[in-house]
Amino acid sequence: MSDNKLFLEELTYIVGNERSLNENVIGQIIGKYHKSRILITKVYQILNNNKSILPFIHDIEATIIDYIVREEMSYEKTYYGATLYVADLFETTPTYIKCKVNQSRKSLQKIN
Repeated sequence: MSDNKLFLEELTYIVGNERSLNENVIGQIIGKYHKSRILITKVYQILNNNKSILPFIHDIEATIIDYIVREEMSYEKTYYGATLYVADLFETTPTYIKCKVNQSRKSLQKIN
């Protein structure tokens, strides 16, 4: 399982169990997954703001990546620029980000 997916699942667990994101928790996540404080806080806020739909999300990694790409595009970034930014946040390639966005959007089409 990828490091990003484990990181996202741990944050989902933290939000689902209504634990707060304090300095101790952030320090543990940084030590365990080597993610930036900015990414940890951003994902925690996204998950916390959408807590009620978490049980219905099948692929948390694809969903969160798609959400952040869409959010970045709302700041008048191009799709390419948004995928580069998110790839940098998650320390992965833009191609991986594009694949995850496509996965998320395909699963949304199945629902509709």
